[in-house]
Amino acid sequence: MEYDVCALDDIADGGKKVAKLAGTRVLLLRAGDEVFAVRNTCPHMKVPLSVGKFDGTHIQCRLHGSRYDVRSGQRDKKAWMASGMGEATLQTYPLTLRDGRVFVEL
Repeated sequence: MEYDVCALDDIADGGKKVAKLAGTRVLLLRAGDEVFAVRNTCPHMKVPLSVGKFDGTHIQCRLHGSRYDVRSGQRDKKAWMASGMGEATLQTYPLTLRDGRVFVEL
């Protein structure tokens, strides 16, 4: 199902916005004209990723430092090998920008 989440202008460049869609907390991340949608929960420790550092392509968990590529959901290989926590994947969601609005599909 597709959800009309917000206006693109509601998310600052380099910013984050959390939306609750059908009981799921989705984190929207903006880098210039691109917006990404991921589950707002670290796959390892289940803490909110919305408080983590976003650099335009990766979100970092504040608790243990794991970095996830917001485009694919893959954990940064160097980070998971160094931590010994195994390779976990962050849930990503299809997103469409249309008429200045952000639509997320769950």
